[in-house]
Amino acid sequence: MVDDRDATDETVRQAPTLKGVGGAEDVGVAATVAHTPAPLDPSGPTVGAGSAAGLTTRPLGARGTAGTAPDMPTDRYTLGSLLGQGGMGEVVLAFDEQIGREVAVKRIRAEAPSADELSRFMREARVQGRLEHPAVVPVHDLAIDRSGKPYFVMKRLQGTTMSELLERLRTGKEDEVVARRRLLRAFADVCLAIEFAHSAGIIHRDLKPANIMLGDFGEVYVLDWGVARAVTDPQDDSVKPSKADLELDSGETRAGTVLGTPAYMAPEQLAGERAGPAADIYALGCILYEIIASTPLHGGRRSLTAILKPLDARPSSKRPDAPPELDTICERATQLEPAKRFSSARALGDVVQAFLDGDRDLAVRREVAQHHLAAAQAALARGTDETSRRDAMRAAGRALALDPTASAAADLVTRLMLEPPKEIPAEVEQEVARLDTESARTQGRLAAYSMIGYLAFVPLLLWTGVRSMTFVVVFAALAIASGLQVWNLTRKDHIETKGIYLNALINAALIAIVCRMVGPFIIAPTLVTTTLMAYAAHPSFGSIRIVSGILAGAVAVPWALEAAGVLESTYRFVGGELILSSPVVTFSAVPVQLAFAALLVALVTVVALLTRVLAVRQRDATRKVELQAWHLRQIVPTTTRR
Repeated sequence: MVDDRDATDETVRQAPTLKGVGGAEDVGVAATVAHTPAPLDPSGPTVGAGSAAGLTTRPLGARGTAGTAPDMPTDRYTLGSLLGQGGMGEVVLAFDEQIGREVAVKRIRAEAPSADELSRFMREARVQGRLEHPAVVPVHDLAIDRSGKPYFVMKRLQGTTMSELLERLRTGKEDEVVARRRLLRAFADVCLAIEFAHSAGIIHRDLKPANIMLGDFGEVYVLDWGVARAVTDPQDDSVKPSKADLELDSGETRAGTVLGTPAYMAPEQLAGERAGPAADIYALGCILYEIIASTPLHGGRRSLTAILKPLDARPSSKRPDAPPELDTICERATQLEPAKRFSSARALGDVVQAFLDGDRDLAVRREVAQHHLAAAQAALARGTDETSRRDAMRAAGRALALDPTASAAADLVTRLMLEPPKEIPAEVEQEVARLDTESARTQGRLAAYSMIGYLAFVPLLLWTGVRSMTFVVVFAALAIASGLQVWNLTRKDHIETKGIYLNALINAALIAIVCRMVGPFIIAPTLVTTTLMAYAAHPSFGSIRIVSGILAGAVAVPWALEAAGVLESTYRFVGGELILSSPVVTFSAVPVQLAFAALLVALVTVVALLTRVLAVRQRDATRKVELQAWHLRQIVPTTTRR
């Protein structure tokens, strides 16, 4: 255990041999420093944010002259650029001539430091020097310069502070998975370092991401021991803070009445009570929360009334994908009552390490799974609308992911997936509309090509003999118009219903001309049936009743006009025989037979293609449903075929 009496004795013994001390005046200064009472929590000024190791995170280049020979001995240390400075101290890059290495030298900035400042400075060096741990920056030397002020020499660090890495993570400059695992591994190492300090009787009191450094080669360091205290210190120099003392920006170290950084301080520490190991554990819990949630637990300012109110310390409240184990760890580490937190920093580090090693707390996962299952059931109880069903599905899915053996969650997921909702979600309707448009384009192009079949009959008409070229020209023009119009429809993002009805009218006109060519009984009804089948094969091709009426009129209207005597009749019954006559073409045996044979082949081909398209579409839909059911059975092994 470290106490002030031991520290004072050691300083007195070292004073006469400090490098650079010459004469009684220097020894007197050292003795003054050594014998000045050194309470660990004085109410006066402290080093604050100007920590020793905290300013050696990375070289800042030549930011000014750090010092020259008159200020400190130069036979061993050659001073370089200023690395950084704080309220009381500054850190200077130096070169150790004896060892041949770069080091960091911390010294007091004030020309005439007070006894309290000298005491705190010496205590920081002693505390940091005694904690010989890989995560504590080693102190190589402690001496007094030629002006009588103490300085100490540390290992020069190169790396990134945890706060810098968290900021890069928040701005998307770091890979999220890799960076968080690196931070969690470093956090476990920090917990062991703090446990080592606690075993030596030292409480850090200012743990925060800015005081943790991640080295370039896997090293982890806990920085800034300037406000640390020994648990054996008999003097209680903490006093009750005022409301103004606590309303500070979260990133600053508070010096004086309240020592530490309010955003990471335990409630009892903010209330002015003596900080014990539990205060450091609370700060570690705040750091762990920030690593997982990407935002500080205590944002902005904290007031005296706020520190005693429970808060949601679950990272998942900010990041829904946060692991539930870490939710539980953060909640326990940041309990308002110190006795309810982890019993030690090692215990906190062990559970985080267990998480990294893959030892999931099954009991916690099952408990959280039950919570999500209850949320899913509550969502379904609200109703079967799209929002309620979506919330229920997501909550049930989380429950099943957390506990794959939960039969209730598996049954709920299965029921939700296999039983369709009363109202189709808008997102599904949009996707179905998109798929309909794609298939309509394919089918529309096929219909456009089929118009070429109509044009193929023009040579046969000319061969058999034409009585009225007007009909033939109109027939060819309508076939071309129908093909172009349906092709144009397929190029649009949305196929309009009025465009379908227009195409149906064009096709009805074509069929009506066929009625005038060969009568209403032979070819026209077959054409109506085949064309109607093409429209009916796609659900977005207008109302089937309207399209049926339009196409049926292509036969019924000419027939009715012939029966009324408005048009010349194309047929007559003589002696039990049906005799056809055409006002458009002359029937010749060979051309007519070839035309009928070609028409038969064309109609059979069109019907076969349409039927196959429907069959393939149905098979694809069935395959997708069965594939989804198969996936569901793999995810939920307890699911049976229904």
